[in-house]
Amino acid sequence: MVFFFVITIIPMLVVARYSHASADDFGCGAGVRRQVWNETHSIVQFLKVAVQDTVSMYHGWQGTFTTTFVQAFQPEIFNIRAYFIVPYIMLLSFLGGTSFLLYYLLVKILNIKKSVFLVIDMLYFLIAIQFIPSTGEAFYWYNGAVAYTLAYSVMLFCIGFSLRFIFGGKKRNLVMAVLTAFFVGGGNYLTVVLLPLLLLFLLFFLMPLKRNTLYLIIPLAVFGITAIINMKAPGTKVRGGSDFGFDIHNVIYTIGRAVHQGLKDMYSEYWRNPVIIICMIVIALFLASQMIGKQYEFSFPCPVLFVIMTFGGYLAMYTPTYYAGMGKPVGRMSNLIFFYFMLSIIVDMIYVMGYIIKRWNNKWRARGEWLAEKWKFYKIYVLFAVAILIMANPQWYATTAMVRTVDYLISGQAKEFGDAMDRRYEILLDEGQKDVELEEMPSAGTLFNYDIMEDWNGWPNTAVAEFFNKDRVRLKKQ
Repeated sequence: MVFFFVITIIPMLVVARYSHASADDFGCGAGVRRQVWNETHSIVQFLKVAVQDTVSMYHGWQGTFTTTFVQAFQPEIFNIRAYFIVPYIMLLSFLGGTSFLLYYLLVKILNIKKSVFLVIDMLYFLIAIQFIPSTGEAFYWYNGAVAYTLAYSVMLFCIGFSLRFIFGGKKRNLVMAVLTAFFVGGGNYLTVVLLPLLLLFLLFFLMPLKRNTLYLIIPLAVFGITAIINMKAPGTKVRGGSDFGFDIHNVIYTIGRAVHQGLKDMYSEYWRNPVIIICMIVIALFLASQMIGKQYEFSFPCPVLFVIMTFGGYLAMYTPTYYAGMGKPVGRMSNLIFFYFMLSIIVDMIYVMGYIIKRWNNKWRARGEWLAEKWKFYKIYVLFAVAILIMANPQWYATTAMVRTVDYLISGQAKEFGDAMDRRYEILLDEGQKDVELEEMPSAGTLFNYDIMEDWNGWPNTAVAEFFNKDRVRLKKQ
């Protein structure tokens, strides 16, 4: 499974060579930071300017101070050819955060074999990465990926450290939970909404079993403080407009729209995908084969409430964009919702299975153990049959990230985009040109490119001009 997963992401890493900075990557003082780095090569001076830019953004545009600070380290500031590293960083953070959480949950808490953990882990990644709504905004755009993909990954680390502290008692895990909660609190509003709900879930369900669960109040409190600092930023008022604030009518509208859109997406975007359904069934079979016959200290109480609460977390992630008047979450925001929803389904299956197994009588337990023994022999055939079934239906995987990326590479469009970007950078790096007109870019495919405009004063244009020390930049009029 690991080998197969690696094969699926190789094209996504190969195409990274054609990726370049875009839109906000050039803004937020990036030009000044690039100048400071080129003139001093001093980490101290760079950090000083990065902090100043973060404070400026906090007062002038948005309160997401933790991710804004990380965004200051846009790779092209240090080396104009370094942007290819972005998808490696973002994929590693997403894979690391998810595996960190699932490993402890499955292997350490549920005593599931490491080999089975790997199968479940890889199947989840196949779903989450291959059917992601926007690969470009998730992995290839530094500014957007830091704000969302990285923040979500840190949130998973926070939950993982929390579980390690609850079941292991080591204080360093509590410290790490506090630090990661601090980071998430200063980030995007989707994870700001989700993390406290997840920490409260742990408090509610694990407190009767593990008394030290109460210590999660500490990361929860730290998160709350940073989230308030985030939301109370003067820049939030600037970005949202003078009328932005608490409105009970908007709250009611937001809840209604979030529930409606969440249910709609669940049906039309997720559960109508046969590959997702098949992979989830296989995951359920592997989970059942490992959990049957084991004796767990935890009683898995209130399974219906548990499922409702995890589903509520999914719906809650729709609320920030509706409340802000932006409408349905798209791009990088819908990516996080998709990541969480698929992961929550796996967690729900674990919980419901645990509840059922705990309450089996001896007759049903014997039957379950017999089936689990049979599964040890037949599982390889099931995986093989699933692979054949999916491969025999090309329409099922035609829209996957791997297929779209391979098509983009084979067609020559990726090289065309890369060559066009090289020509553009050659012009932008020419210090003798101050008023620059650039050719329109070819399709970015699975990469990301929010291009400049024909208007000299467009915000992407002024950001690019500042970054490359130009007077003015625009697209050539067609």
